[in-house]
Amino acid sequence: MKGFVKVVVTAVSLVMLAAACSSNTSSGGGATSAEPGAQGGTYSFVNCEPTTLIPHNDYESCGSQVFQGLFTRLVTYDFTTGAPVPAQAESITPSADALTYTIVIKDGWTFHDGEPVTAQSYVDAWNYTAYGPNGYILNFFFDRIEGYDEMNTDKPTVKELSGLDVVDDTTFTVTLKAPFSQFENTLGFDAFDPLPSVFYDDPDAFNEEPIGDGPYMMDGAWKHDETIKLTRYADYAGTPGYADNVELPIYTGDAAWADFQAGNVDITLVGSSHIEEARTAYPDTLSEQPGSTYLFLGLPLYDEKYQSKELRQALSMAVDRQAVMTAILVAETPADDVMPPAIQGYRPGICQYCTLNVEAAQAKLAEAGGFEGPLTLNFYADDQVLEQAMEAVANQWTQNLGIEVKLNPINGNEYFGMTLGKEMTGPWWDGWVMDYPSIQDYLTPLYGKNGGYNVAGYDNPAFDDLMTQGDEAPTLDASIPVYQQGGDMILEDMPVIPWGYIGFNTVHQTSVTNVLKAGPLDVLALELVQVVEPSS
Repeated sequence: MKGFVKVVVTAVSLVMLAAACSSNTSSGGGATSAEPGAQGGTYSFVNCEPTTLIPHNDYESCGSQVFQGLFTRLVTYDFTTGAPVPAQAESITPSADALTYTIVIKDGWTFHDGEPVTAQSYVDAWNYTAYGPNGYILNFFFDRIEGYDEMNTDKPTVKELSGLDVVDDTTFTVTLKAPFSQFENTLGFDAFDPLPSVFYDDPDAFNEEPIGDGPYMMDGAWKHDETIKLTRYADYAGTPGYADNVELPIYTGDAAWADFQAGNVDITLVGSSHIEEARTAYPDTLSEQPGSTYLFLGLPLYDEKYQSKELRQALSMAVDRQAVMTAILVAETPADDVMPPAIQGYRPGICQYCTLNVEAAQAKLAEAGGFEGPLTLNFYADDQVLEQAMEAVANQWTQNLGIEVKLNPINGNEYFGMTLGKEMTGPWWDGWVMDYPSIQDYLTPLYGKNGGYNVAGYDNPAFDDLMTQGDEAPTLDASIPVYQQGGDMILEDMPVIPWGYIGFNTVHQTSVTNVLKAGPLDVLALELVQVVEPSS
């Protein structure tokens, strides 16, 4: 969900999940590595069409992949532990009461137009995003900072967060309304990127050719539905990218796989429909890395038909996830928690309603008073593998529960809006990719009363109270068991049906090497890929 979720099963589909997160980091795992210091060349990596190239107004993985090259933010993440590691921040120091953070940024960094990156660059960008009338989709990430409520009334009279204060060119302070154990974790997410002053002159123009502070800059304007081109930023203050140029051709459906096989692109994600083929045809360049993708079937709790948790439990227990995955979605692992194994706090097998149990499912359906069909199952159109999987689910619901199911493929351009607008007429295919490495990010955004992706309409004050307790825990370690209690509530109430986990799987031509994830986040580390010079 990362953000906002666009989930697919084919190669390009996998980059379209919500969650929407990115980080510049030189740590990673998997794949092969080139000789140190090899620089130069151009490579291409399959991407999908972003909703926008303004990071603070984008909440899906298509944009996050672009931002991974264009922006460097305050922190990145350790690949092994997922802990925040300073990137552009020199230091992030909390006060004794954990309410005020003093952030010092490194001197000498510039945006791609040469403007210095300063404390004001961060504060201005955060204020702009937090100001309600601007309508930015990541606005809610600032709701913990003092002054947010005043900026998000029907007619706000202030445009700046009272909790932000610029001390000098490289120092600013952030004052929270209450302690938030995950605050430093969040600072590697795109909501907290800095912006140059030119952005405020014309945000629409900026969207077409954004100016960041990362290792790569735009090479011309965004060619919608065609390509996004990047070139190395010569004055980057961090470790520069290896390749001179990066091309991100935009694909939909299964065309990317065919183009990769034809040698027209250097790197592509590998979805469920092609993983076995890739294992056979490209064993030396296939990289299967653990991922943060959590797939689920959303349920419209805003529809009275789905108000009963017993019905939701019945639907979950009436599906044999492993059978569907073995036959159709071979790259996935059945979900047994509300987060993937890569997240600290994951508990294997904790979900009692996530395995096939037809007798128990029928009993739960009876307890719920049955279901008056038909049930509409929604999913992305133009994805044959996904359609086959949804047909299998529909057949199992009919066979195991006697419910008539109507399959409803929806155009991808409409899908996202219907999900956010709570317009779904039945269960829908969905998913989440973490914004930052935290158990909290798999709970509050999806199920909190004011969660940014609470598209099911779940509302449980007891759950919200537990999230607050976890937020205010004295340490990250102390927060985990509290958040897990909230996870238990979700697994009992079933506002969504957990489905499965997907790894971050890529395959590349021999023309490139060092194809790695950006730390624990599900985006490619564009700056680490090296172009292999052809032999003479």
